[in-house]
Amino acid sequence: MATLVEDDKIRAVEQRIQRVYELPPMPELGRRILELQSDPDASVRQLADIVQLDPSLAAQVIRYASSSYYGYSGRITNIHEAIARVLGYDMVLNLTLGLAAGRSLHIPDHGPLGLTRFWEHAVCSAVLVQKLGATLPETLRPPPGLSYLCGLLHDFGILLLGHLFPPEFQLLNKMAEANPGTSVSELEQRLLGMGQAMDMLSLGHARIGAWLMQAWTMPEALQVTLMEHHNSEYRGDYDILVHLVQLADFMHLHRADLPKPSGLPKRTLSLLQLLPEQVLETSAEVFADRRELTSLSKMLMQAS
Repeated sequence: MATLVEDDKIRAVEQRIQRVYELPPMPELGRRILELQSDPDASVRQLADIVQLDPSLAAQVIRYASSSYYGYSGRITNIHEAIARVLGYDMVLNLTLGLAAGRSLHIPDHGPLGLTRFWEHAVCSAVLVQKLGATLPETLRPPPGLSYLCGLLHDFGILLLGHLFPPEFQLLNKMAEANPGTSVSELEQRLLGMGQAMDMLSLGHARIGAWLMQAWTMPEALQVTLMEHHNSEYRGDYDILVHLVQLADFMHLHRADLPKPSGLPKRTLSLLQLLPEQVLETSAEVFADRRELTSLSKMLMQAS
């Protein structure tokens, strides 16, 4: 937990960044989706009408719903069918919100932190967070669409770093390639003092991602998840979502050789009231569909 002195330093850095750098605005589509999200009387038709304003995005959502991953055997011909028959209102709303957010930031495709790998990790995390969330006791279970969105955008701060500071991002990307077992947070600290991005890197991708979500008035649950997804000590209103994302990150890191039950983070399992066998079984199912997940990530990358 940050001290009062640390909080003051963080606020000073944020104010300095605001004076020097212009944060990208939330795209118009995202703004409309947020308005719809806050309307308790919103309908499937209203959501479909908004998504259809962007033909390329609508086409990708239809392709997403038609993917074999969702197991729908019929033919999806329009966005209304994608919502009503396969994905559901909550899922499409959060999916399009995530894609709209991604459209405002541009980074290179290549490397372990590049756009291709970002979306691959994002989609895998989103699906895993959503599926792990569905195995929780009913009283703890977060909304599936929100779980998906938090998994999808938890590393969004990396995109902002790459968008605002291409040279430093290129160096960070090379460092990640040379140190595959090192976390992005640790690599960020190694870059402190190098180049113009010193202030931004001193905050870390988790905090600056949360900062951008706050500037865009994204859901508070998403803001907190981005802020705390590297903080294993976090306890608060959104601890279930935060620790689901942490667990998904842990499992993704060990996807090539899943750990034994005793190797899973015990405190996280206790908080989520999950058995090791549940986590391993769900993770194995998700990772078994890697080809389909890669296909889904390519669709989302094209849409963004």
